[in-house]
Amino acid sequence: MNEIVKYENSLNDVSFRKFNPNELDLFFSICSKLKDKYTQEIEFSFEQLKELSNYSPTSVKRFMNDLDKTYTKMLGLTYGERTETRIKRFVLFTKFDINADTQTVKIGINNEFEFLLNDFEMFTKFELKEFTEINSSYTKTIYRKLKQFKGTGFYTVSIEEFKRLLDIPESYRMYDIDRRILEKSIKELKPFFKSLSYKKEKAKKGNKIERISFIFEEKKQVQVPLYDWVNNKEIKTQSERYKSEKSKQEKLNTSVVS
Repeated sequence: MNEIVKYENSLNDVSFRKFNPNELDLFFSICSKLKDKYTQEIEFSFEQLKELSNYSPTSVKRFMNDLDKTYTKMLGLTYGERTETRIKRFVLFTKFDINADTQTVKIGINNEFEFLLNDFEMFTKFELKEFTEINSSYTKTIYRKLKQFKGTGFYTVSIEEFKRLLDIPESYRMYDIDRRILEKSIKELKPFFKSLSYKKEKAKKGNKIERISFIFEEKKQVQVPLYDWVNNKEIKTQSERYKSEKSKQEKLNTSVVS
């Protein structure tokens, strides 16, 4: 069964600086198992975590080293809230216990991290398998933001915020961002989003690029259509199903009154 990753939207505003694709896969594999679980510690077997993250190398020593590198970078991830009178920051994870003898890893979760994976109204959701199929860490970040805005099919971001989120080198000019990041990411994301494109918007004054906008449609999975046997027609959407059920209920209420 394909695992679903689901979390509060603000996690998308955390910059995963210096994470490589394997490390991002491991991080969000862990998140997929923390979804809807109020716990301060969770345990994975090496095989379970490898399978979830689509991890290829077979060496236990290599896997342990990659886990250790991932956790070192996870320690640098902070979530924060800032107002005019208060600044609050906390780390997302507090423990990483990698055991070669039992081939398990225990992960301690900061209890202030719970709200990002539980009890939220505005959330991002995607299939872990899809995410792990993406090769570039830049593309993985864009993928998550598009999933956040899949309801509108439109995501716009300032160039400065885009550079921060993707941790783009300061030396990159707009030409480099186009060629090395945007064009490659659009190509890699085509299997997951149709009509995907981007446009650059210039500042009102000068010739400098100020914003980037992505326009897209999410590709839906093929579903078996429902059928309305009373009216002898296919029900194509959830809205049509609701209307059909409402209509049947109204007819039933009318017949009862009569």
